[in-house]
Amino acid sequence: MNKKLFILLLIIVAVLLISGCVKKEREKPSEPAPATVPASTPSNGENGQTPSVSTPTPTLPFTLDPGDYDFSLIHDGLERIYKVHVPPNYDKNTKTAVVIYIHGGGGSSAGSKNDGLYTYSDKYGFILLSPAGTGVSKDRLLVWNYGPYLINGSIQNRPNYATEHNIDDIGFLSKMIDNVKNKFSIDENSIYATGLSQGGMMSYRLACELSDKIAAIAPVAPPAAPMNCNPSRPVPIMHIHGTADPCAPFNGGMSGGCLGTEKELFQSAQEMVNRWLSIDNCLSESSILYQKGNAACISYNKCGGSSEVEFCTVEGMGHTYPSGWQYLPANRIGPVSHDISFDQIWEFFKKHPMK
Repeated sequence: MNKKLFILLLIIVAVLLISGCVKKEREKPSEPAPATVPASTPSNGENGQTPSVSTPTPTLPFTLDPGDYDFSLIHDGLERIYKVHVPPNYDKNTKTAVVIYIHGGGGSSAGSKNDGLYTYSDKYGFILLSPAGTGVSKDRLLVWNYGPYLINGSIQNRPNYATEHNIDDIGFLSKMIDNVKNKFSIDENSIYATGLSQGGMMSYRLACELSDKIAAIAPVAPPAAPMNCNPSRPVPIMHIHGTADPCAPFNGGMSGGCLGTEKELFQSAQEMVNRWLSIDNCLSESSILYQKGNAACISYNKCGGSSEVEFCTVEGMGHTYPSGWQYLPANRIGPVSHDISFDQIWEFFKKHPMK
């Protein structure tokens, strides 16, 4: 064989071998990316301590089981924390209702457990969210930025840590809801809010400013409702107030300074309810919906968008959550009433998923 021809054949064979290897390398499948697993741990872990859980990128389908969790997220440069209680009958394949319990001023996220909401979560099967306000401490004496309100036409805005630092609590609570949607199988049309005192005021703010996420609210003993309120839809409310409340007087006017704060002017319960009757475009017709002992609830159910306003008056109840915790002596804040409880609140919530 001619030497030149032999060299040419060797070159052709080498080219064919190289192209075949390249093709095989290109056809080799890429390695699958590792799954991202949420770094979440139930709170009853080692040494009985509750681990702090950051907000990870979730993996679907949902992986978290029933239990108690502590989560945190960053909003406006601040670490914000919230607790989640998932009832024993939680099913990852079923959409589950959510109740947000907002603690009062000077409280913490532990308030929901103290007021019995963990028990009701297990009883009725909803997921309970317990966000924490802000303050000098991270776990006690926490407050909320409940926004300005009107007293006799004059703008009021009580100074506290959250209002003075212009804390964006609505943004935090909105982000909390979004994060929980990625962690658990929740019914986005059945997210409700309730809370005592400042927690009641924040419940009103949620109805005013997050009406696209909050189906209905049940504020308890709020001192006032926010001045600015333009919900995108009529939001059902159940306002509960005790007549023996020295902190947020049932008939409004000057508070008793029961929590060591200065005496201040607040709205009456009827004034807050009347405002919401106007916001929800309700007719004045009403009927007694619930009555037991010293508790009576009046319903205005001819409102825009099939909404409802329910006003529960509890004779002799103080600045306390219905059937909840006597967190200070009755001679300072008034007594707890057991003539009404979260059972009635849940009945109201069940009637009003978002439509």
